This record gives sequence, C-alpha cells and structure tokens, in this order.
Amino acid sequence: MATTLRVARQSPIEFAQEAWAELRKVTWPSRETVLRLTLIVLVISALIAAYIFAFDNLFTLVITRGIVGQPTATPVPGQ
Repeated sequence: MATTLRVARQSPIEFAQEAWAELRKVTWPSRETVLRLTLIVLVISALIAAYIFAFDNLFTLVITRGIVGQPTATPVPGQ
C-alpha cells in the first residue's frame, strides 16, 4: 500500500514573506570579500583559458605538421 504525501499549500504572499524573513537572517559577505573572491575567480579563469589555448594550439601544430604533414597556413592562390 502506497502512502501519499500531502503538502500544505501556502499563498504566494506567505511564501514571499517567509523567504524575505530567511534572507534577513543571512550573514552576507563584506564588499571587500566579494571583490577579492571575484578577482581570484577571474584570474584563475584567465589562467585556465590560457592553458587550454596553449595546449590546443600545440596539439593543432603537432597534428597538422607531425601526423598529417601539411603546413599550418593554407597558401592563397594567385600570390
């Protein structure tokens, strides 16, 4: 026999009031902390992007020159 779960419905106004009350209990970080952590995230993201970019170019060079044996730049006809 299955049991059913009944959820007490509340009005959107009651939900908003409860959510607002919970948000007032939150200990928010200081502006300096937010700026410092944002800068750390941006720097690490840039370093990871540079790392991926470098290895992507290295692998492209190895595959096009080493395995396929073609030059990396396609010559333009008529020059």
